[in-house]
Amino acid sequence: MKLITWNCARGFAKKAEPIFSNSPDIAVIQECSKKSTESPGFDGYVAHWAAGENPNIGVGVFHKVNWNLRRLAEPNELSPKWIVPFEVSGPENFVFISVWACEVKGNKRESYVGQIHRALSQHSEWFKNGPIVMAGDFNSNAIFDKNRRDWNHSSMVDELRKYGMISAYHDLRGEEHGKEKTPTFHLQKKLDKPFHFDYIFAPNSWRKRMKIEVGGHADWLRYSDHCPLTLEISPRR
Repeated sequence: MKLITWNCARGFAKKAEPIFSNSPDIAVIQECSKKSTESPGFDGYVAHWAAGENPNIGVGVFHKVNWNLRRLAEPNELSPKWIVPFEVSGPENFVFISVWACEVKGNKRESYVGQIHRALSQHSEWFKNGPIVMAGDFNSNAIFDKNRRDWNHSSMVDELRKYGMISAYHDLRGEEHGKEKTPTFHLQKKLDKPFHFDYIFAPNSWRKRMKIEVGGHADWLRYSDHCPLTLEISPRR
């Protein structure tokens, strides 16, 4: 099984080929338009417009036709913005939580990683039913913890760990949060402004079956200020 998360910086229909050429089983695409999820050109894939108040920019989730994804909750005024859970059935069965953690205007605590904490505190049932994978653009890093007394990045990592979830990148690379060697985002596409903002949290029980890859900036900055994060899960023996 192969999972990809990528913030495409809009215009996904024109940028989709390099994503689908990697043959992901599930891809969550941030800054994707609703129209892109309705494109007939993605042969072999089913698309969901997962979340977004503006049809021109939101979250699209794509999966191969031999998988089934069923939305577990509909977004409403009280839900975390653009964080949507799906029940996944196929070669692997798990709950997949798609993420685009954005600003909540006028509320610093609720913004960005605060939306993950909101999901954890308000929808604990999402995290209790079987293996959980949470993937997307979190717009967060431990380097910003000093600016948030609570509901910060490190406390999010600790909370997810309680549900048996680990950041695949950090665990497999042996790197600490806030000390990543490989960025997933370059502010204004500038190489001297690197950050690690994109994550795939997966069950610790899958650890020995996991392989992680971060797309290189030389290949991806022509498309977006983000590089895709790809997690491969080998079959059970």
